Order: sequence, then C-alpha cells, then structure tokens
Amino acid sequence: MQRVFLSQFALLLAVATPVAGAYAEEPNTPLQASGQVDTSFDGIAASGLAVEINEADTIVGADGRYVANVETASHYRIRISGPAIYPAVQTFGIKELYRPDCECLQLPAIQVVARKAGRVELFFAGDVMAGRRFSDPIWGERQLVDPANAQADVVRLLDPMRPYLEGSDLASVNLETVLAGRDTGNAPPKMVVFFSPAELADALKQVGVDYVTLGNNHSYDYLDQGIATTVAALDRVGLAWSGAGMAEEEALRASRLTVQGQDLSLLGYVGWKGRVTPNQVAEPGKGGAAFGSDANIAATVARETAAGRIVIAQYHGSMEYSDEPTPESERRVKLAVESGAALVASHHPHVTHGLEFYRGSLIAYSMGNFLFDQYFPETQAAFALKAWLDNGKVVRAEIIPLRILEYRPVPAVGSMREAVLDRVTQLSARRGTFVRRSGGHGLLLPGMAHSVADPVPPDMGNCGNSGQLLFPAGDFESAAFGDASDRTLKLADGVLGYHFHGTGGTTLQLEPQEAATQLSLQPATFFRSVGGNRITVCGMIWAPQAIQLRMAMQYREAGVGRMDALANAQAETGDQVIPVRAGEWTSFRMELAIPAGKQGLPARPMLVFAPGAGSGTLTGVIALDELYWVSGP
Repeated sequence: MQRVFLSQFALLLAVATPVAGAYAEEPNTPLQASGQVDTSFDGIAASGLAVEINEADTIVGADGRYVANVETASHYRIRISGPAIYPAVQTFGIKELYRPDCECLQLPAIQVVARKAGRVELFFAGDVMAGRRFSDPIWGERQLVDPANAQADVVRLLDPMRPYLEGSDLASVNLETVLAGRDTGNAPPKMVVFFSPAELADALKQVGVDYVTLGNNHSYDYLDQGIATTVAALDRVGLAWSGAGMAEEEALRASRLTVQGQDLSLLGYVGWKGRVTPNQVAEPGKGGAAFGSDANIAATVARETAAGRIVIAQYHGSMEYSDEPTPESERRVKLAVESGAALVASHHPHVTHGLEFYRGSLIAYSMGNFLFDQYFPETQAAFALKAWLDNGKVVRAEIIPLRILEYRPVPAVGSMREAVLDRVTQLSARRGTFVRRSGGHGLLLPGMAHSVADPVPPDMGNCGNSGQLLFPAGDFESAAFGDASDRTLKLADGVLGYHFHGTGGTTLQLEPQEAATQLSLQPATFFRSVGGNRITVCGMIWAPQAIQLRMAMQYREAGVGRMDALANAQAETGDQVIPVRAGEWTSFRMELAIPAGKQGLPARPMLVFAPGAGSGTLTGVIALDELYWVSGP
C-alpha cells in the first residue's frame, strides 16, 4: 500500500478494509500548496500571520499570499493564526485542491477575523449523546465507546473537531442525554430514552466545550434522578449549563457567564411537554426541561436583557427530518429575538434547516446532529456555526459543513461539503438571508446582498443537475477520516472498503467473496423521503473482468417495521443492463421507475454486479467513484 504522511491530528484517510488497489498507485511526492488570506473584514495587515497545513508551517506575505511544501494526503487542515486574529481552521480533500496543470495544490481564499475589544467568537453545534449504539453496536459493527474507557473513547471521536472548538471564546452543544453510568430503571413510558456515561462531560470539557443546553426532550428521561446525576457530572468538570432543573424556577434560570468582558446569559428551552406522564418539562415542584412556551421565552429573555446582559437562546423543537421549522417554532424563536436575544440556535430535526437575520439578530433553525448514533442517510449532513458578536450584535457568522461519519462529526469535504452548503444556502435564501463563501465555509454578513456567483450546486455526476440528491457523498472524499469510515453503504456477498489513490482521491472498493456469482450494493437502510416517480443512479466503475451492472429497488411497505423490511423486502430489478469492460473506467447512468402504488414509500435502491458472458464468478476488486442516487419526477 502507498506510504502516506500521518499528521499528529490524524487527518489522513483510514482504509476501512485493506483491499488491493484497482489501478496503479501514485508516487508519494511533495506538493506545493498556495493560497490567500483575506483580511478585508477588519482591514488588518496580513504580513506575519502564520499558516499551518497539516504539519507544514509557513508565513503570510504582505499581499496575503502564502506557499508551503506538503506531503500527499487525503485531507489537508489549514490553520491561520496570529496574536491579532481568531484562529481560522478549515479542512479540504485533496481532489478539491489539486491542479494537474501545475501538479500543485491551490487553496481558496480564507477570510480571517480580528480580535478586538467587545468582540466574542461563539461556536454552536447540534445534538450530542454517547450511549445506545456507541457502546452496544448493531449489525456487527465495532464498539465505539467502551464504558470502562469512556472519556478517552469520546475524546477520540471528537478529536477531529477539537481545533474548531478550542479557538472560540465559548463553545456550546445540545446535551441530549442523561449522564448516568447505567439505566436506572425509572424512565417514563417513552419509546426512546437515552443515558450516556458521565465521562461524556469530561470529554466535552477536554475538547473545548464550555456550555451545554439541557433544554431538550431527553434531559428528563430518568426523571429527577437523571437531572441530578447529569448536573453533578457537569458541575464536577466545570461545564456551564442551563435549560433544565429540579423545578421550574431552576430550569428557566440562565447560565450567566462573562466572556472577553461581555456579560452573556445562556438560555435553553424544549418546545413541547410530551405525551407521557410525568411529562418532560419542569413545573412548580417538578423537575424537567425548561418549557419554551411563548410566556416563558418572553419573560426569561426580557429578564436577562433588562439586567444589561447579552442573551443567547437555544430552542429544541420543530419536526424531525423536516426542511423547515414548524410555524410554532418559528414564532417562538422570533419572539426570543423580539424580547432581546442576540442569537438563537436550534436543534431537534436531526437534519439542517436554513438561517435568518431577523431584526439584526441571527437565527439558526436547525444545525443537525453532532455526536449522535443515527444511521439514516439524511442525518449524515450537518453544520456547526461560528458567530462573532461586537458588543452584543452579530457582525459575522460562518457555517462549518460537517459529515456525521460513524456517528461522529468530521469536517465535510468534496461533494458532501457542497451538498451541505447548497441545502443551507437554498433554505436561507427563502428567508432573504444569503450565504457566500470563505474558503470551504459558508459566510453570512448582516445585510449582505445575494451573489449568484457564490452558490455551488451539489455534484450529481452525470445524473445532471435536477432532482433530489439522495446520496451526496458519492465522490467518497468524505468516506473516511482518521479511524472513522462510512457506515451508510452495505455490500452483500463481499467486503466493502475505501482506498486512497493520491491526487486521484478515494474510491469505493468491492471485493467479492470466494466463488461469488453476484454482489449487491445498497444503502444500509431506506431513504426516508423519495420524491417523484423514478430514481436515477450514475457513476464511474472499474473492474478487472467483464461484468454486467443492473439496478434494483426495495420498498418499505406501510405498516412494516424498518428492520423487518431490511431483512425481508423483495428487490425489484430493472431491465437496463450496463456492460463494463475489463480494466477500463466506464461511466454509467440508469433509471428505475417507481410504480404508482409505491410512490412516497421509503425506498432502498441497489446496484447488482454480475459476471459478464462466459464467466461464472466474480474475481478481483471492483472500484466505484462519483456514485450518486437521485430521485425526481
């Protein structure tokens, strides 16, 4: 296997399964990387700023340019630093940067933000837990968190995001779990309850988190005992918190912090009471999460504003897996702004929503997951938010695209980055808020006009640019990061892995079992929402022998459980056959119509590989790249 340069931050691709390469390896030669630091936001001097690319260091010139020699790697993390600025950290895949005409890497311009009196940098991310499938995995997958080594394991899972967290003045996540070492047996009659090891608090503190909101529908999963063990774990490590308590007064209390001389009040709320008894919200004499009613939001935000403090609110509500906030959630977060909040960050849908500047304040309607054990393909795209406040007013914000890879957050690169930013850009534009670019991040400025040159549509390969992109990670540049690898695809009768090929990037590799006469590649579960009446798949394929490629589909019928459908649903195979020649990359595109009676059902498209004429078995490794499933009319 090709020797690759391993940085101390484990930025390089981990090959999930060591299968043979499908084509010749490239030599591991040094590459020249160049880029531009943009200091226009504050007008500061660029000269003397330091740039680190993986482990190569260089200095920025007076014109903002920098050049460094780096080793070949699957991912490059760029860190721009200096005493006058907040560290700017971004990550790219090699295929995004490599230019064959110069055999070099060219980085996009990255804007930096100055440190100044009255300014704070805040970091927000979505839902966090570390129980359930982290310690008790499904489908034969590996255990990610050993309860006997929980702190170190969670730190390892969060380590790729640590540089993004540590540079901020205050970093926050939504702690959507009780902190307890075990199921204490007193959960209310809910379908799903969460507990995570208490060491999750230690790990969050270690990687740079300063505050957690408990205003969500899982902080009261084990009633008052769960609140008590959670608060004890947070207090033990010095993590600030708000949004829940042993009674309503405590739950509605703000966490008051002074950050860079700015007096902040942090509030958290859950948007509904719940249907079980006892319910999940705090009341007089009863514990639970802070109920985000209109009255509670208006009163608590106004109380903190009247005390001369800058209010940051977090709201947990809206519908899971939706595109937009519910009218109730939108009304409430806007009420928080009308009552004086400078910024509102929201979560619960497990997918991303848009952002909006409203009355000079910033609202993020849903950031998606952060550290969470969902395997649905739709939940793998998320973002973290950085916001800069000058004396309590948002002056700038950045969207950091994330890939939730093996239940953990890593920086999204390639087609996954573009899919995250395209969705957020479109949903934000509906609200008159426009997203531009700073390097590979989304940039928001109050009053910024729309620029048609900035949006970059997600890559759909040769599927075209219309329809709903179901699988956005098809360039496989985000398929592996450090020791994490993609779990969203499964292979029947073979071994699935990812292989890094130098400047050519990464391919998906399929190794048949001995004497296999067919391979079937499919998402691990059903796509929850498939619009239109057809699904198209396109990509590039290489095989060492002549093979034939077909498309098939499974549907989850109404009333059938997900696991039952995965095990027993019949596959309907299409008529289209793509012949693949031995030893050649072949471009393919296939469509399969969805019957009228199955439109709107969760669907699971498949690719079926079989030997070509004259051969009875599959031999050698099949490689795939630029693989996309798209649904449409």
